Parts: sequence; structure tokens; C-alpha cells
Amino acid sequence: MTVIAFLYISAVGQTARERFWLAGRYDGNRVLVYFQGVKFKHTIPPNARRLPDAVVDGFFDQVELPADYIAHFQKGPDAEHFAMGDQYDLLMGDGRAVPVTVSALLGSESDEDVGNDSSIGAIATVNNRNDLLSSRGYYLLRRHQNVPDDIAKPGSDQAFASLVDEPVRSDIQNRMASLLTDRMKTMADADQRREAERVPPALAVQPFRVADGSLRYYVRAQWKSLGKKDDSSYLLAAWMTSQPALHILAVETTTANYGFESDLPKLLNVVDLGRGRTAIIVSSKGIDSRSLDLMEYRDGLSLRHMPSLDSVGCGE
Repeated sequence: MTVIAFLYISAVGQTARERFWLAGRYDGNRVLVYFQGVKFKHTIPPNARRLPDAVVDGFFDQVELPADYIAHFQKGPDAEHFAMGDQYDLLMGDGRAVPVTVSALLGSESDEDVGNDSSIGAIATVNNRNDLLSSRGYYLLRRHQNVPDDIAKPGSDQAFASLVDEPVRSDIQNRMASLLTDRMKTMADADQRREAERVPPALAVQPFRVADGSLRYYVRAQWKSLGKKDDSSYLLAAWMTSQPALHILAVETTTANYGFESDLPKLLNVVDLGRGRTAIIVSSKGIDSRSLDLMEYRDGLSLRHMPSLDSVGCGE
């Protein structure tokens, strides 16, 4: 059974009216967003049109819904009152805030009698088709702002949060591997440690900048099991900084052991929230679950402790 969950937890420093949602690329010039978790209770109109899947993963199956049906779920004090033709801003992760217009209303059905929610949301069209070219596919949506905010613009001298598309020097990666190996030895049990110490870790390094322009790293490490092609003896990820010297800020672990790409959280995008704040979009997979999470990044905190802005997830 698919489960879709939503978290709209205000981060420290946000105003009461400020809202952010996860958005993903739907096709060439449109994005998909879920605004609210709901209980359909098997009332979706039988003639609701099934929509094609989005080009990015994590947003599940959708059907197009009429406005009067959507309106039944927009009566609570925290409900987002979105409608056809409404404008929002799409924060791309490169300093741009791109205007988009709601062009279709939709829902994704997965609620059960206990616990699990369905969702209502929308497809929004970018005004300039080229705005989504070469983008990372996962974005942050906010209500449209008519006045300029303090998010830096591309090409300006002002710093802004973003992923960095630059290779990391081999000597820095060697130091990362050493730090993670030392940390692994303190966290693994005796059997895991003995197996992991037989091989150096394989690393995937993602450099990114926080809102003040300073550099951080998200590093995933896998110690493979000798003689077992697809097995790992240990998996560990860490948030790191190089100032004043390279060191670990926080770590991420996994309870599964299916492989490097599937078990450790993956950083999909980094987005500037304005006013000195940094958001990260992360994909996580477990034994029977997966989720897309929009978090406010904080030095020294693991994902489970970072303020959550929005989440879309599924599980068995």
C-alpha cells in the first residue's frame, strides 16, 4: 500500500505566512507539486483522468480533478487555497525565482482508514520554456512575491546557497575517506569493522554552498564486502566543512544494506530560502519506504534533526 505523507513544520525564523513546498519537473515546461495531505475516502470521481507520470521520481500516480472537488479539502485554517491561473515562484537552486502559473489541478490517492494520506496539488507551467533546461529537476515552490527578496541573483556578487558542479581535489577526498573510516570504526560492530577495514571506502562527494557562500560537503561512503559484488560491509554519510580544517559536522546512517545508491540519503538540490537560510532536497530509501524531503539545512544536525519544510513519502 502506497503512503503519501506531508510535513509542513515551520522552521525557526520563518514568518507565520511563509510556506514552502517540494516541486518536481513534470515535463518540458511544467512542474508538479502536492500542497496538502487529505482523506479522499474513495470519493474521487470515477471519470477522473489518469495523468502521465512525471519525468522525475518520487511523486507517484496522479489524476486530474475538478476545482469543485478540490475545494472540499481547502476549508481548514492551514489549507492552501490554490486554483487555476494562480501564480507561484519556483526557486531553482541557482539563485533564480521563476514565475509559474497553475495550469491543472490533481490528486494522488493512497489514503487508508488509519494513518495514511492521499494528496491534492497542481501542475504549474513556467512562463519561459527554457527556464527548466539544464535544471536539476527538483525545486522549491513558494507563494508569489511581487517585491524583490534577498535571494541573490545569478551573476551577482552576492552569495547564495546552491549545489556546486566542480570536482573535489583528490587530496581532500583522501582526507574525507580517512575521517569517515575513523568514524566508522567507532560506530560499526566488531564484524562490520573487521570486514570494512579490508578495503578503502568508495566515496560520492557533493560540494555545496550555504547562504553565506561558504563551502560544505555531503559525502557518502561505502565499504564493499570482498567477494560479494553487490554487498556492503558498511555504509555511512557525513556533512563536512573545510573551515578551519576539514571535519565532520554530522553523520547519516542506514538500517538497510541493499547498496550504495539505495540506502544512503542522496542530495538532490540546494536552494536559497532568503534571509541567510539554506534549504536542501534529499531523497531517502529504506527497506519498505522512500521519501523526498525538503529540509532547512543546519550545521551540526543530521537529517532527522533538521527543520522539515515539506515531505512526500511512500511505504509498505
